Amino acid sequence: MKRKFAFTLAEDTTCVAMSKDYRKAAFTLAEVLVTLGIIGIVAAMTMPVLIANHQKKETVAKLKKAYSILQQATIFAKQEYGEVNDWDYSDPYEFGQKYFKPYLKVIVDTQKEIYSWTDLTGNSHSYSTWPTLILADGTYIFIYLADPGYPVNFHIGVDINGKQKPNKLGRDLFLFTYYKNALRTYSQYETGMPNRNNVVYPGTSGQCNVDAQGGVMGPGSYCSTLIEMDGWEIKDDYPW
Repeated sequence: MKRKFAFTLAEDTTCVAMSKDYRKAAFTLAEVLVTLGIIGIVAAMTMPVLIANHQKKETVAKLKKAYSILQQATIFAKQEYGEVNDWDYSDPYEFGQKYFKPYLKVIVDTQKEIYSWTDLTGNSHSYSTWPTLILADGTYIFIYLADPGYPVNFHIGVDINGKQKPNKLGRDLFLFTYYKNALRTYSQYETGMPNRNNVVYPGTSGQCNVDAQGGVMGPGSYCSTLIEMDGWEIKDDYPW
């Protein structure tokens, strides 16, 4: 409600003043603390999900990039040296030097890189005999030649962030294989592009399942296939 006051300042001079009756609302300290507590709880619940979703998208982007540049490298090598079945498989290191290094942005290549990783079951593995190409973006490329008579020409392991952790199959370490004139995600060589159940079923060929067994690099060797089958996306049922 407004009230008016009139008073005389000087002869024949009048001033009108206005005043307002305000009521200011304020939170108590207890209310502020409760509000901050609720905000903290919500943040604690949502932040891990947001971080995980970001990591998944980043992983897929790096995996697709690695897959693309390896496919291109294979195409260029075939143009220069002919079909993959006719390549020289006598020495793994020379194989990488001849058929891949010239077509990749390699900053380091080693004949025997010591590398350790875990599979989806948590079991540890290591090797010191696979030739390794380290790319300018930090990606590690491991070349593994298949045994003679095996239907696969060679496998390529890719760690999308090098030796930075977690070094885990299906998280930052993935596997590709060359079979029937194309570089493919790992499990395709067995049945063409398999159905999804075969990829996630806990079998003995390294499926993308924490209860799987076997696999070239252990359980989780199929995870690159699962990501591709799901439209280059890591779904909610992926063993992240």
